[in-house]
Formats: sequence, C-alpha cells, structure tokens
Amino acid sequence: MSPRRDPEGRRRAIVHAAVETIAEVGIGQVTHRRIAARAGVPLGSTTYYFPTLDDLVAAALREATENARAGLEAWAEELTASDDLPTAFVELARGYLADRERALVEYELCLAAARTTQLRPHAELWIDGLRGICARLAGGPERGFALAALVDGAMLHALVTGDDLDSAGLRAGVRELLSRRTAGEPT
Repeated sequence: MSPRRDPEGRRRAIVHAAVETIAEVGIGQVTHRRIAARAGVPLGSTTYYFPTLDDLVAAALREATENARAGLEAWAEELTASDDLPTAFVELARGYLADRERALVEYELCLAAARTTQLRPHAELWIDGLRGICARLAGGPERGFALAALVDGAMLHALVTGDDLDSAGLRAGVRELLSRRTAGEPT
C-alpha cells in the first residue's frame, strides 16, 4: 500500500517552515530551497504550492497575522480584567518576547509592509489592534497611540538589543500615561 497523500498537510508544513525561516534569517534571505529543506519536502513541492517566493512569504505572513490576532484578543481580555494595568502590560510584553521566533516574524512583517503595500493590511492588524486596546484603556485615541507606541517600542528595543525587557521603564511609562487619564489632564 502506498503512503497516503496529504496535500493540505504538506502545504501547512511548508508555510510553517517559511515562518520559522523568516524568524531565523529574515525575509531577505528566504529561498524556496531553504524552506524546502526545513520542511523536509522536495524543492518542487514549495514551487508547486507557491509558484513565487512572494506567494510563499505572503502565506507565512498571513499565518503570523492570524497568530497576532489571537494574541491581541488574549491581551484585550487580560488587560480588561486587570486591576494593575502597568504590571499587566509588563507581564504581557514579557510573555510576548518569550516566544522570540513569533515576535521576530511579526516585527519582520511590519518592516516588510513598509516596502510591500500588499502586506500592509496584515501588519496593520497588529498596529490597529494594539492601538484600539490601548485607546480603550487610556481614555482616547491620542493616549492610546502613545501607550501602544511605548509598548511596541519597549518590545522592539528588547528584540534588537537582546537585553531583557526594561520592565521598570515600561511600567513607569504606562503608569504615567494612565495617571494622566485618571487625573483628567488635557490631551
């Protein structure tokens, strides 16, 4: 009896390998050959399912987008239920950075979207989602923008430097932005 074919399983394995490869080497170093090797499939399989490298990268980034969407929903739930928002933001950022591969892919997506307009809707999901959560918590879109930029910047800094998240700095920044909301200071 011949082994059962699983075209959808092979396609998923290729996309997953593409996500891992992007996290490891960045979009600029991704090749069909490198992804095929990582997925353990013949080179022809990657080009069968994804005729161009752009198709394959887009599929990988769509998967990253879906992961980001799920992550944002979890963040919204946890932040909404929290009695200590500064600490909750720090813990969520730490948890996000603990999965370095996912974080690298998602930030890589944002950078790729700066050059490739077709990728922008995927990158904007994270940006708009985080801003929306922050706007609800901070009392409006302007402070929401500032809070999202603070959180994003702190996480990006930790990724770039390889240092631990500046928990004290992030906590203090979040506390300051939220205290202005409760103090009723003008925006």
